[in-house]
Amino acid sequence: MIITVTLNPSLDEWIELPALRVGELNRASGFTRYPGGKGINVSRVVRELGGRTLALGVAGGEDGLILRQLLNRLAIPHTLVPIPGRTRNNYKIRTVRPPALTELNTAGPAVPAASLRQLARLLLRAAATARCVVCSGSLPPGVAAAVYAQWLRAARQRQCLTVLDASGEPLRRGLAARPWLIKPNRQEAETLVGFRLTTEARVVRAARELLARGPELAVVSMGEDGAMLACRATGEMWMARPPAVRVRSAVGAGDSLVAGFVVEWLRSRSPVEALRAGVACGSAAAMTPGTELCHRKDVRRLLPRVRIARLRSAG
Repeated sequence: MIITVTLNPSLDEWIELPALRVGELNRASGFTRYPGGKGINVSRVVRELGGRTLALGVAGGEDGLILRQLLNRLAIPHTLVPIPGRTRNNYKIRTVRPPALTELNTAGPAVPAASLRQLARLLLRAAATARCVVCSGSLPPGVAAAVYAQWLRAARQRQCLTVLDASGEPLRRGLAARPWLIKPNRQEAETLVGFRLTTEARVVRAARELLARGPELAVVSMGEDGAMLACRATGEMWMARPPAVRVRSAVGAGDSLVAGFVVEWLRSRSPVEALRAGVACGSAAAMTPGTELCHRKDVRRLLPRVRIARLRSAG
């Protein structure tokens, strides 16, 4: 069982327009709604790959009811603690001219301390029989930046693998819990280490610095440039190059990578194959519109086309 935690879920409203004319009436050529939030995305992909998952989080108001309905429709097992306020809506606007994606993300409702305590109890109860706990995404207003660190530390005590996929202060604080895996993107990694990742040598240097802060594994996702995996125990590092695909939406590709990596690791315990599966899932997700995420048949087709090389400069 892979448990995911999403403290700031959303309804992702995907809108397609010929062009966005500010200050004028725009008529959409397409509209789709998806259950959103990084942890929920991970659970959706785990389910698509045939794994067992439980999505934990919070939900409020009528939009929270819609979120539950969408998860039920996708057969995603979930427990969402009720909160005051309304689950946020995030708007993704895809335009043809120019070909671009404009994103409007709202902050989300505050989560009362009592609701956080209830969610923590649910998490720790489920973690007793789970294999992995994934904490990912932004925090809603008023939630302490150290909450992921606290929960990941407790999950580790229950012998769970722990994954942290966050940014800013929640990521920085979360490293103190020594998670098994972190997955910053290039920009998040650059913010942590304080320099640009413009060359392979800099990527290797950044990976060493990240591992020195506590995690066992670090995956740095770099979009179309692929992803780098570093292992603290062995000192080995690998670079995975994705196959060329027609990109329809890269939203959720990083979450798909996390899900693919964890599912394959639990199956094979191979870091290289886990990286391959993660990159294949991320590439497959980029092929789908909106936050539809990846399809298993596409992942299987892309797997043998992911190229992986060990970084010699890591030795």
